[in-house]
Amino acid sequence: MSLRSILSANRLSIGKAAHALGVDKSTVSKVCSQTYPGWEQKEKDFIKTLNERGYSKIVPDQFDVDTDVLVPTRSVDAFINLADDLADPGGSRCSSLGMVIGTAERGKTHTARWYVDTHPDACYVLYIEMSTRVQFLRDICESLANIRPLTFGACLALIHESCSRRSRLIIIDEADKLPVPFLELLRGINERCSVPILLAGEEGLKSKIDGVPRLRSRVRKPVVLYESLNAIDVAVFYSNACGIEIDRDIADALVKRSRGAWRSLVNDTLALARMGRASGIATVTPEMIEKLG
Repeated sequence: MSLRSILSANRLSIGKAAHALGVDKSTVSKVCSQTYPGWEQKEKDFIKTLNERGYSKIVPDQFDVDTDVLVPTRSVDAFINLADDLADPGGSRCSSLGMVIGTAERGKTHTARWYVDTHPDACYVLYIEMSTRVQFLRDICESLANIRPLTFGACLALIHESCSRRSRLIIIDEADKLPVPFLELLRGINERCSVPILLAGEEGLKSKIDGVPRLRSRVRKPVVLYESLNAIDVAVFYSNACGIEIDRDIADALVKRSRGAWRSLVNDTLALARMGRASGIATVTPEMIEKLG
C-alpha cells in the first residue's frame, strides 16, 4: 500500500499528513509522487509513523479522487529533471532556456503547477493571447513578487531585483502562443537578469524557436516531449489518487477512452467516483466504464 493510498483511505490531506508527520508539505508531496530522493524508505517510515498515530486504515470506504496527485511518468520525470537542472544555482547559465512540448491534455500544466507548489523559488505564468508586452511583464512580476508595476521599465527593474536576491525559475505555460517578439523579450530577460526560463507548450513552440537561431542556441538540452499515458501510468494514478488497485483490462479501457490524455483521464475518474459513491462501492467495473458513454 502506497503512502498516497494511506492518505486517501484515512481522509488525510497533504497538509494534515505533513502536520502529523512533523515535516513540510513539499516533502510529503514528493514522497507521494516518488520524486523525493530515497522515497522508498521515506514512504515506509511515513506509513509506519501514521499507523502509530492511528491512521491505519488501508481500504477506502468510498471512491474519492485526489486530483493533485502527480504520477511519476517518464515525461514527468524528464520535466522535473530539466526544471531542477535549470534552477540549480550552481549550474551553468549558458543555454538556460528550457523547453517542454506536447499535445494538449498530456499533463504539462499539471506538472508545472505541482513543481511551483513544491519549489518555492519557482514561479508559474500562464500566457494569455492578445496580452501586451507590459501586461505580460506585469504577470511575471506578480508571480515573482506579488506586485504589478505600471511601466515596462519598472517591470524589468522588479524582475532583475527579484532574481538577483535569490535564484529563481520562471515557468511560462502555453508558450507556443507567444509571438516571436515576446520570445525575444524573454531571451533578453534571461540574459539581463540571469534567470532561467522554462517554456511549456504544444509542438508548434519548437518550430517557432527553431526559426530564430539566437533563440534556438539558448535552449537547454534535452527538449522534453510529453508522451501519452499508458496502462501502468493509469494504474499508478488510481492507486495514488484513489487508493484503488485496478487490473490491466480496466487500465487499458481507461487509456483507450482518454486517448492517453491526462485531463480526460481525470474527468473520467471523477465521473466514475460519483458512480461509485452513488452505488456504495469503491472500485471500477467494466459496466461503470460503459456508462461513461
